[in-house]
Amino acid sequence: MRATSEIDAMRANRATSLAVVPLPEQGVFNAALPSGAAGQWCWLGVWSVLPGRWWAKVEVSDLARRHVVREAFFGTARRRGGGARRAMLLHVPGAAEGVIIRIFGTEADAVAAPVVSLRVLGRGEAALRLLLASWRDLPGAVRGRLQGLAWRVRVVVGQGAARRGEAPPYDVWVRLYGPPLGAAWAPPEPAELMMSILILGVGQAAQDESAASVARQSAAPLRVHVSRGLGDCLQTGAAWVVVMGAGEILAPHALACLALACRRQPAARGFYADLDHIDGKLLTQPLFKPQTPDSWLLASGLLTRGACMFHRSVVEAAQAALAEMDEDAESWRLALAGRLGDGEFCAISLILTHVPVKMLRPAWPQPAAAPAGGAWPMVSILMPSSCRSPDVVRTLRQIISGTDYPALEVLLAVSCIDPNSRAQNSVLRHVAGMASVRVCDLGMGSFNYAAVNNMAVQQARGELVLLLNDDVAPIEPHWLRRLVASLPAGGIVGARLLYGNRAVQHGGVIMGLGNLCEHAFRLLPARAPGPHGLARLTRQVSAVTGACMLLRRALYENLNGMDEEFSIALNDVDFCLRATASGAAVKLAADVELFHIESRSLGRHYQGARAALEAVEVQRLRAGWPGMIAADPFYNPQASLETGREFQPAFPPRQTALSWMAGEELA
Repeated sequence: MRATSEIDAMRANRATSLAVVPLPEQGVFNAALPSGAAGQWCWLGVWSVLPGRWWAKVEVSDLARRHVVREAFFGTARRRGGGARRAMLLHVPGAAEGVIIRIFGTEADAVAAPVVSLRVLGRGEAALRLLLASWRDLPGAVRGRLQGLAWRVRVVVGQGAARRGEAPPYDVWVRLYGPPLGAAWAPPEPAELMMSILILGVGQAAQDESAASVARQSAAPLRVHVSRGLGDCLQTGAAWVVVMGAGEILAPHALACLALACRRQPAARGFYADLDHIDGKLLTQPLFKPQTPDSWLLASGLLTRGACMFHRSVVEAAQAALAEMDEDAESWRLALAGRLGDGEFCAISLILTHVPVKMLRPAWPQPAAAPAGGAWPMVSILMPSSCRSPDVVRTLRQIISGTDYPALEVLLAVSCIDPNSRAQNSVLRHVAGMASVRVCDLGMGSFNYAAVNNMAVQQARGELVLLLNDDVAPIEPHWLRRLVASLPAGGIVGARLLYGNRAVQHGGVIMGLGNLCEHAFRLLPARAPGPHGLARLTRQVSAVTGACMLLRRALYENLNGMDEEFSIALNDVDFCLRATASGAAVKLAADVELFHIESRSLGRHYQGARAALEAVEVQRLRAGWPGMIAADPFYNPQASLETGREFQPAFPPRQTALSWMAGEELA
């Protein structure tokens, strides 16, 4: 009766009740969309009488593209009709035919089918609801520079509905996806392996608590010795040494997973894993570490937080250095990890350590890249532009007057100069008198971002080339010196880009984020650290934006430039992925910041006549890089791929403890 009453209320509100079909996975339901919903803004509601607290998430599949294109959590629950209702504003893609609703609850046996309703909104109501969903963020969007104000507001409003969704807390994630205890944790065909558990730190009670967690391991096919000192540890003859801090608690399956990792990766000489924090009996604040370590992130101390395991030979080689250090677990783990070469320090993307909240430390600050001494290599700034906006002149003046780099040229690459265009001719007249600026008329019939850069590189004189949008401006004069000093040998470096209100526009690219790829930490305040400080840390990433990308011209040429089939967007992502595949490192220099007035000159990537390119270019990237989109090596399979929830728990994760133990990966 209650469900019937809820359906009647929906009909009175001109909403359509969607037929819900349970799927094999518990708490997951499929529903077909009514005709007329595709391509429209809709108000989607879910009502349920589930006991306890529950949360809901929608996934919209685009059948033409054959993948999920939109996913988000519903808003705050409101009591209604003997149950609770959650609702959200959702734009349904044009080719979508159905939605998947996932229900997450605090009750393990909660499987009751929800009542789902959908109402197509008129343009006026959709606009009003968008504004209401983003009202908290609008004051921040309008602060700062006037340049790009309209675009900032548009981004905030466009993402406001999705960012207002309510995800379940971490304790629900642990209950749903954490490992069951018991014999299931015994690795198949146990290996003969002896481990020495080295517990460092003061406090007898804390040491005893860590030692007790070793004794509670759910599977013990190993010979384990708990050591209280380096000498005792090495005398055991153990092949592997697990370094713990006093007070750190091993998850019950930790040693079983470490043993299995040794067998799967025989070339490894060290392992690190994810962790969370424990406050009383409550688990909180998980740290999902990138799957691939890099020297920049390692220097922050994040990778060596929580228990790490090292081969005995590594500890023996470092014995003299460790003897001179204080017995601090984090310092020892970092010193040992620093001795490992490429491919020797491997990740286990599972929560294996619970660290008391009182031991929570921020990431160790990294010094800004120091400008190198001696002669500076010449940098050619390649700036594609239509030269139809006076903002181009302003940006060029800011670059010339606001950059103290001694060996610099700017190539203003214009795809085609139209003598009949007043706006373009006005810009070019102002540019003509600027020192260090060359205008390159490429004589192209239509704009192609990849082709413009490829042709401009051929005319560059610098050893280094910097791809720079014509709406990117410096914040401080040393930016280019520090960017050059940050350039990895034979690799690529990009900067953190900020909107005019000093919110993050680009913090590196995460593959799979937003169901394809997306800039990390978009709209986060520039000074905000992000989860565990990751938003402010220099680190290796899969890609950086072509709006600010520095590399050696030789690398650009060796990779045959950008793929010109990506004429408008995704060309920079494809280029970085090809660089990564060739062995080059792609780095985000988080200490180098510039303003980016996004899409100021060229407009939106896919708008008007360009709209037809979107499906083609997206599908091309998917076809070329399915593995990278499914599993970014510099991200974590337990972390969310929803925009705005970077490095937070994924519902569901792409890897669980059970799937890892089985050697599988979830779809």
